[in-house]
Amino acid sequence: MAKSGFRLGAVLRARKAQEDIAKAAVVRARADATAAVQRVRARERDLDGRAVPNNATAAAYAATLTARQALAGEVAAAIALSEVADETVEERMRELTDAAVQRRIMEKLQERHDLTRKRTEAAAEEKAVDDITTSGSFRGDDT
Repeated sequence: MAKSGFRLGAVLRARKAQEDIAKAAVVRARADATAAVQRVRARERDLDGRAVPNNATAAAYAATLTARQALAGEVAAAIALSEVADETVEERMRELTDAAVQRRIMEKLQERHDLTRKRTEAAAEEKAVDDITTSGSFRGDDT
């Protein structure tokens, strides 16, 4: 009996490729999120290192406060970007989960196909043996 291949094999390979792409996207998103956290920490260190001078002229004091305010704005922007990066990681994880589910569905279909094919082949072999046995008993052959 000729083996009939799994007709959705190409779809299964495509699902696996989609899952691999989703995994890579998760890795990139996590790297971006880590870099965003590092930028936040760097900006916070810059802000902490920019102390207000004790003995300074009014102009120097005002300039220092303006610089601190600008750094605080950079910290806030970096925090917002970090939150966006975290949301992107979560979104990529959902996409990976969806891709894994789709791949698993195709794998289950392939497993069912293989099981059905094996059962069909076993039934055909059993029928062939029964036919041989039956035809032998009609001819009077005793085995």
